[in-house]
Amino acid sequence: MRLETGYLARPLTTSDAEAIARWRYPAPYAIYSSAPADASRELLAATAAYYADPAHHYFAVDDETGDFLGFGCWGAEAQVSGFDYAKLDALDIGFGMRPDRAGQGRGSAFLTAVLAYALQAQHPTHFRATVAAFNKRSARTFLQNGFEHVAFFTSASAQAIDFVVYTRRAD
Repeated sequence: MRLETGYLARPLTTSDAEAIARWRYPAPYAIYSSAPADASRELLAATAAYYADPAHHYFAVDDETGDFLGFGCWGAEAQVSGFDYAKLDALDIGFGMRPDRAGQGRGSAFLTAVLAYALQAQHPTHFRATVAAFNKRSARTFLQNGFEHVAFFTSASAQAIDFVVYTRRAD
């Protein structure tokens, strides 16, 4: 699905999944890296296979030039342990942009592509996003695109991180 911005959301390929598995984000965004910098070939292959499995609901987003810019996902893949997601019937969405392209003002167009693809595939009434509290860039993108802050929680993982939950109507 190509949008007015020229961005295209499409099914994820094996090549895309392999690229995502190798992405490394700088601090403080390193928590978004899929595997550690010293990951074995086997771990990278397993990580790529996970992303490529259609059951996990990952998809690709290309920019206006056709370059693979990042991915989106929905459902349990976009949730963080420690929050009661049953409070609102909403489609949880998430995304990740190539580390070398993040922070360059592409967030709104990228998010629009993610939302349009998820809306077409799932027809939700609401979208929900869970964002690390320190991630001001992502928070700003969601707020600028009609999302509202609805909750704050600390993850139930071994590395306790604060998160903010945002929602908006899907229409």
